[in-house]
Amino acid sequence: MADQPNSSGSLFLSAITGAALGAAGLTWWLLSRADRRQALGNQVMRLTKLSTLPVTSSLPAPSENLEERVQRLNQAIDEVRRQLENLCIEPGN
Repeated sequence: MADQPNSSGSLFLSAITGAALGAAGLTWWLLSRADRRQALGNQVMRLTKLSTLPVTSSLPAPSENLEERVQRLNQAIDEVRRQLENLCIEPGN
């Protein structure tokens, strides 16, 4: 019967250790859930801010300079097309 107080102490120590480990695991799980919810909330807030931005603010205003550049580009494309047509016609004749 001398072993009975020693085994009771070991059982008590095991129970305390198990409770501490369980509490630590529960704390870790709750903190990870809170972090996930916070991250999700931040993403939702960012998406909400993006959806409330006016669409026209990201588009540049039309300018005469842009129209001139497009016109010059179209003229250059027409010139290259004419040159290619002349190259294709000449070797065949």
